[in-house]
Amino acid sequence: MMPELTFPKFVAAFLTAVYFYYPESTKPSLISDTPQYALKTRYDFVIVGGGSAGCVLAHRLTENPNWNVLLIEAGGDGNALTDAPRFHSLIRNTQFDWNYTTVKQEKACLKNNGICPYPRGKVLGGCSSTNAMLYVRGNKADYDDWATKGNYGWSYKDVLPYFIKAENNTEPSLADSTFHGVAGPLNVQFPRFVTDLREMFINAAEEYGWQRGDYNGERQDVVGYVQSTIDGPSREDTAKAYLNPIKNRKNLFVIKNTLVTKILIENKVAKGVHYYRDGKSYRVFAKKEVILSAGAINTPKLLMLSGIGPKDELERHSIKVIEDLSVGKNLQDHLQLQMFFEIDGNGLNDWKTEKNINLYAKERTGPLTTPATEAMVFLNTENNTSQQPDLQFTWISGVLPNTLYDQNRNIITVILVNVKPKSVGRVRLGSANSEDMPLVDPNYFSEGGDFSVYRKGIDHLLEYMKTPTMSKLSPKLCTDLYPKCKGMDQNNFIKCIINFYSETIYHPVGTAKMGGEEDPGAVVNADLQVHGVRNLRVIDASIMPSIPGGNTNAPTIMIAEKGSDIIKRFYKLQKF
Repeated sequence: MMPELTFPKFVAAFLTAVYFYYPESTKPSLISDTPQYALKTRYDFVIVGGGSAGCVLAHRLTENPNWNVLLIEAGGDGNALTDAPRFHSLIRNTQFDWNYTTVKQEKACLKNNGICPYPRGKVLGGCSSTNAMLYVRGNKADYDDWATKGNYGWSYKDVLPYFIKAENNTEPSLADSTFHGVAGPLNVQFPRFVTDLREMFINAAEEYGWQRGDYNGERQDVVGYVQSTIDGPSREDTAKAYLNPIKNRKNLFVIKNTLVTKILIENKVAKGVHYYRDGKSYRVFAKKEVILSAGAINTPKLLMLSGIGPKDELERHSIKVIEDLSVGKNLQDHLQLQMFFEIDGNGLNDWKTEKNINLYAKERTGPLTTPATEAMVFLNTENNTSQQPDLQFTWISGVLPNTLYDQNRNIITVILVNVKPKSVGRVRLGSANSEDMPLVDPNYFSEGGDFSVYRKGIDHLLEYMKTPTMSKLSPKLCTDLYPKCKGMDQNNFIKCIINFYSETIYHPVGTAKMGGEEDPGAVVNADLQVHGVRNLRVIDASIMPSIPGGNTNAPTIMIAEKGSDIIKRFYKLQKF
């Protein structure tokens, strides 16, 4: 085994090498920042947030050459850290992250005294530029449930065409499927660098009784290769997929490192936005609409700062109430629990070497080209025949980059996620100052059934490790890596690690819930228009009535694809 570099030195060496050999890689986005003097005072559409949804909207709305579109992003461009798939967990607590935290939780994140880090992408591409690149759509029943709750046009048969429209799947085993697209902007593929463990993970899963298949296909409750939003050796975010190809459109204007502080509303009509750029205050106006795509935390924050939200919450901060809506409520999120197993063998953690730096920098090959996730399964912890899973396992050969980097041990990681949590939280304002952090309370484990899903999931995982294939690796749970739970018997140990070591996998949704006027919790209607306020839409993960049973980036992109068509139909335009 080659000697590993210490982690800080490894990252420094990586950035230096990539910059030297591939200087363009340090700036994946090719979209120019429009100078202030070149901006108009009015645009047809002003989009707030250049993330997973905002980049899609900017692409689709500028397909009409008669529409001028301004996209405003609070962050800047990505660099080699956002571009290299292996480094996704390094992006936390950097300039690419809003660096939010939760209010104190009583039953989760207890290793941090109940304060959970709450990463949110602050970069062009948003969370698609900072996430783990897992392409997961969720369950058919998720969307049918949206439709039955009064959201006409959002059933699975209605949204599937938009998943397909967005996707460019390059895997022959999937591309011929009626469930996948091959002509969309977003590249989806299996990671090119894999270990021998990938097949072992899946073979063992089949031995355990799980069926091999495509979890984005006919049924979700299968085990299969991880489908990732990557393009060969690099991350595929929405800035690269949707904005780079249209960088020369004359009707697209993009400003970065710009903070929107308020929606300008007159007589319950959205007129434009107020923003800060380079320390100066500006206003810009929308001829047709203001569209919020700032995400499930910043969208409700901006709505409330603008006078749209729960009356009691706004009055608490002396904000004039324009429309009393349940903004910030209905926060839903997925928790992850990382389970570490030491196995026989070698070589899993030797990726932090100069050799691998050079492989990536010079040839764009090697282990730095993969998110490290290799296989995934969805299961129902109560019913083996149910096609509506409540648990997701993701297998990782090794450990994530910022986890246990000084441990020269052969460790595999299995991430457990309760994909259908019942606990519901809320986003509140920290103050009436737009620069202050919001109060994020996911309210984890407030519903006892959520805890039991993890408890049963661990039971499944420990039995899975006894299959003939996994037994060859002699896996042993690394109890020493959970020091807060040291010395406990197995039952209490498992309870302890769930409470102490669970943390967000950063999938917040639902805080500007979609629903009809008869729904007291609804903020937007099925056309994504804010109830009671004209010319204002929300198009991002915050509109989800309930959280999908899987990762949320692909559904957010779908929402933006569908939302752009809703807007085109509203203005009686044909699809372009």
